[in-house]
Amino acid sequence: MNYLKPLIIVFLFCFCVSQVDAIEKAHLRWLRKKPLIDSIVINIDGGSTFSKSEIKNRMYSREQSLWRKIKKDRRIKVQRESLGRDTLEIKYLYLTKGYLNIQVSETFHPLPKFQARNDKDKIDSIAMAMIWVNIQEGRKFQYGKMSLKGEYEAKFNWPLTKIMQKLKEGKPANHIEIQQIVFDLKTELANDGYPYSTVNYTFDTTAINNIVDITFYIQADSLVHFGNVQIEGINKYPEFVGIRELKLKTGEVYRRKAILDSQKRLFESGYFTFSQLTQSDSISDRLHPDFVLKVKERKPVFISTTAGAGQSELKDLLWDFNFGAGIRNVNFPKGKFFSGGSHRISVYADYSFTVPHRDKIELFTHRYRLRYTTPWTLGIRMPLSLTAEWEPSIQSQLGDYNIRKWSFSAKTQKWYGDEIFATAGLEYDNVKYSDFGPGFNTLANTVIDTLTGDTITIDELTILNDVSIRRKFFTTFRMDTRDNIFVPRVGQFTFFSAEVSGGILGGGDNYYKVEAAWSTYQPVWPGWIYAVRLKGGIAKEYGDSKEVPIDERLYLGGANTVRGFAETSLGPLQVIYDSTGVPIDTNVVGGNYSIIINNEFRWKTVQVLNVLPFGIGALFKKFPQWQSLFFDAGNGFKDSKEINLNQFAFSYGTGFQILSPAGPIRIDYARTLNTDRYDVDSRWHFTILYAF
Repeated sequence: MNYLKPLIIVFLFCFCVSQVDAIEKAHLRWLRKKPLIDSIVINIDGGSTFSKSEIKNRMYSREQSLWRKIKKDRRIKVQRESLGRDTLEIKYLYLTKGYLNIQVSETFHPLPKFQARNDKDKIDSIAMAMIWVNIQEGRKFQYGKMSLKGEYEAKFNWPLTKIMQKLKEGKPANHIEIQQIVFDLKTELANDGYPYSTVNYTFDTTAINNIVDITFYIQADSLVHFGNVQIEGINKYPEFVGIRELKLKTGEVYRRKAILDSQKRLFESGYFTFSQLTQSDSISDRLHPDFVLKVKERKPVFISTTAGAGQSELKDLLWDFNFGAGIRNVNFPKGKFFSGGSHRISVYADYSFTVPHRDKIELFTHRYRLRYTTPWTLGIRMPLSLTAEWEPSIQSQLGDYNIRKWSFSAKTQKWYGDEIFATAGLEYDNVKYSDFGPGFNTLANTVIDTLTGDTITIDELTILNDVSIRRKFFTTFRMDTRDNIFVPRVGQFTFFSAEVSGGILGGGDNYYKVEAAWSTYQPVWPGWIYAVRLKGGIAKEYGDSKEVPIDERLYLGGANTVRGFAETSLGPLQVIYDSTGVPIDTNVVGGNYSIIINNEFRWKTVQVLNVLPFGIGALFKKFPQWQSLFFDAGNGFKDSKEINLNQFAFSYGTGFQILSPAGPIRIDYARTLNTDRYDVDSRWHFTILYAF
C-alpha cells in the first residue's frame, strides 16, 4: 500500500491544477468580454508622493461615468492594452521623479452586479470589473557625481562632458533622462566619425544616503569614412540633381546628421516624391561603408489644381483656388551663374473669394504668375526665382477705390540649419488706382482726423497718383523653434521683415516699412499652454514723398490681430464732410505705426463632438477639440506721439478649435472693452489656424 500515498498526492495535485486552470480560463473569458470598469483601487506601499487621483489621471483605464458612456469612451471597459498601458504610465510617473526601483502590479477582479458566479467555474457575463493597482515606491534617489570613462579621442572630452552635465547633481534621478543622455552621447560620436561606438552606464541604488553616482563607459571603436553612393530610380532627371543634395561625400568623415540632412534636402528639392538613403547590404569595408539612394521621381511636366480655405490679415476666412502648370527639368548649358540642368518654369492663376455674407460672394484677389526658378545659384544651394505677376483691377479691401498691379521680382532664399530661414530680393511694381469713392474726390473739402482732431485738406489726404511706380529691396528673417507649427506647446517664433522703396533705386514712392513679431509658447500646467505674441510695425515716407502709399500702410483688426473688431477697422480713421459740413463717409487710411499684444491660454477641452450620432462622432474622434481664452490689445497710429494706452483697443473672449489635418479650424467670440475711443461690442470670427 506504500505506492498509494504518492498516487494520491499526484491525483490531488492534478485536481488542484485543473481547478486553478479552469478558474484562470474562466477569468480570461470574462476579460475578453471587456467588462465595464466600476472602480479603480490604488494601494501605495511605502509612501504617498503622488495622490491617488493623480495616479488615476495618468492611467489609461477610466472609471465609468455617465458622460464617458455618452461619448462612448472605450477606456471605461477593460481592453487588451489596458494592463500594459496602465503600468507603463504609472512607472513613467515614478521613474521621472527619482524612484528607480518602482514596482507596479495590476489585477482585474470581477465585481458582480447581482451574482458574480452562476456556478463554480463560470463568471457571470454581467459582472463588472474592479481594478486593483499595488505600488511599491521604494526609495527616492537623487543624482550624485557623474563621470566619463572609456576609450575615445581627447577632442570629445568637452562635448561629451557638456552632454553629461545636463543631469544636475541633487535633482531627482530620472531613468528616462539617463537613457536620453546615453542616446545623445552616441549621437555626438556618430556625428563625428564613430557610428559603431557603444555607451553603457552604472549606478548604485544600494547606497544608504539615496545619492546615486553615475559612470558612463564609452568605447568609440574605429574612425569611419563615407564610401560610395549608388543612386537607383533616377531616369527623368540628370543624376547630379540627386547627388548635389547629398551632404555625405566619398572619403569624408562619417556623420549621422549628414545622412538625415541629405534625406531632408532631397525631399525639399521638389524632384522626388520619395527618397531613402540607407547603408549598402554588402559591407566589404566596415570603415568605409557604401550607401544606396533610392528615389521615386516626380513627373517633369505637371498640371495642378488645388482648392481650400485660407486666411488673410484682411479677412477671417477665404476660399482659395489655384491652377498651375509647369516643367521641372528645363535644361540650360552649365555656366558660372546657373547650376546646369533641371531648372523650373511654371505658370499659376490664383483666386480668393470671401465667405458668403448676406448672400454675397466677393472676389478678394486674382493674380497670374509666370516664374522661373534655378535651385542652385553660384554653386550654392540657394534657389533664385524670377517672377512676373499681373493683378487685374479689383475693388480694394483697404478703401473705396480700385487697384491694378503688375510687378517683376527676383528673390532668393536660404535655410541656416533647421530653424533659421531668410529671403532677400528686388521688386518693381506698377500700381494704378482708379474709381475713387466719395472720400477721395473733390466733393469733400475738408477731412477731420478722428484721432487728432486736425483738419486736413483733401489734397493732403489723397496723395494717390493714378500710377505709382515702386522699386524696392525686401528681406525677411524667420527663426522657428516651435515643436509643432499648428499647435505649438513649447518653443518660440521670431519674424522680421523690411522693405525700402525708392531712394537710390528710383521710382515714384520713397518709403520704408519694417515689421517684427515674437511669440513664445509654454506649458503652465499639464494640458494647458500659455501663448504670447508681441508684434509691431513702422511704415514711413522719406525724401520727396509726403505719404506712404495707402496699400502699403499698416492695418489692424480681425481674427489674426485684435479680435472683436472688423478687419482693417483699427487705426487712423478720417471722417469726410461735404461743403455744408455734413459727414458723408469714413475712411480707414492705415497707420504708420502699429502695436499688437496677444495673450492666450489653450487646452484640450471636453470632446463634445464625439457624442454626435450617425457616425459623425466617430469622425470627430480623429480631430481633437481644443478651447482657448484670450486677451488682445493694440492699434495703429499716424504718428509716434499718439502711442499711449489711452488710444489702444482692448478685447477678450474665448475660442473653440477642431484640430484638422490642415490645421486648427477656429471659432472665436470676442468682446471689446469700453474706452474713450471704442464702445462695447462683440464679434464672431470663423477662420483656420491660430492667430499666432
